Amino acid sequence: MSEKQFDFSIRMDKDNSTPEPEPFDIAVTPDTKGPKSVAVLMFFGGLVLILLAFGDYQLSQQEDLTEQEIDIILETPNSDIDTEISNEDYQKFHDSARQGYIIRAAGLAISGSLIVLGAPFLYSLNKKGAYLGIEGAAIGLVTGVIGSMLINDAAGEYLSGPLLLTYKLLTYSCGICMLVCGALTSLPLVNARARMALNSSKKVRIKTEFEGEE
Repeated sequence: MSEKQFDFSIRMDKDNSTPEPEPFDIAVTPDTKGPKSVAVLMFFGGLVLILLAFGDYQLSQQEDLTEQEIDIILETPNSDIDTEISNEDYQKFHDSARQGYIIRAAGLAISGSLIVLGAPFLYSLNKKGAYLGIEGAAIGLVTGVIGSMLINDAAGEYLSGPLLLTYKLLTYSCGICMLVCGALTSLPLVNARARMALNSSKKVRIKTEFEGEE
């Protein structure tokens, strides 16, 4: 029985080959609503900082507290059986903490003013507003933490119990709040679409790899 040889040949027509994907474009439009929303939050946040600065300034200028004022402040802390803060001790704390109040008041006033000033710029899609907000948050962070630490040191010397814990927590909360404020004001510079709006760009065209190979 003779062996048969079979020849196989494969022919690929060019017309039957898999078609290449068509290139396409993706147009990314600027986000104008995001920076404007941040600007509104900046404005009201700056006003809150100014009000806090005014409160600290009043405390720094008040030399002698009345017995009635001290009794109201110490009523809750002294309700704890393990805590007994005298009126004289609280007056000494107030005198020692006056420098911390004035430092924190000055820093928060400058911080709030810069943030309020930057809000209209950012609302009009000017990146200068974001930079002003970041500068204000940085100043508030440094001066706020320094002032709060001085107040906390005075509290550690003359106070005890829950009132001492309160001033210690205020130091941390001041730093956290200013960090959040700085992160918020920097969002328009970090987000790509928001940054496009601040740069007055209309759109960005993304080219696919298929178009790049042609």
